[in-house]
Amino acid sequence: MSRLLAGALLALLVVDLHGCGFHLRTWDLGASVASFYVDAPGSNLLAGPLRRALRQAGITEAQSPGSAQVVVGLLNAQRERRSVSFTRNARAAEYEMNLGVQYRILDGAGTELVAPRWARSVRVFRVDRGNIVGNSEEQALLEQEMRNDLIQQIVRTLNAVSGSAAGTNAG
Repeated sequence: MSRLLAGALLALLVVDLHGCGFHLRTWDLGASVASFYVDAPGSNLLAGPLRRALRQAGITEAQSPGSAQVVVGLLNAQRERRSVSFTRNARAAEYEMNLGVQYRILDGAGTELVAPRWARSVRVFRVDRGNIVGNSEEQALLEQEMRNDLIQQIVRTLNAVSGSAAGTNAG
């Protein structure tokens, strides 16, 4: 009986969330941006994931900056890790990881739509001296989350700029 009740409550919750207009955020930039180009040095770790995210948002990837409607330039990247707390043996107990990327957005003609700005992400993780492999895996997972966060910040900026640019072009 309790499984039936739990199932009914779950179904009610799903219907309630759907009824209130809740939905997962997706980016459908294809309506306002036809094509993009990511201009980045080969060593930038965000270039590939950003390209994938923009393609998933419905935008076609251009082969050159001149043939793109928008150009996202990844100008600079920073990656830092520092100790933020210590054990009584003076060993690091927690690390703070900082990941940042400086970017700008241009239109196809080279006009600056968004001046160079930084997107940043910060995470803190605890060190378990008894589980070195787990520490490495946790750090890799946090770095992936941080990269995703940076990409979302860039996509939100592009979404805001393309929405205002589309409104300006329509009038």
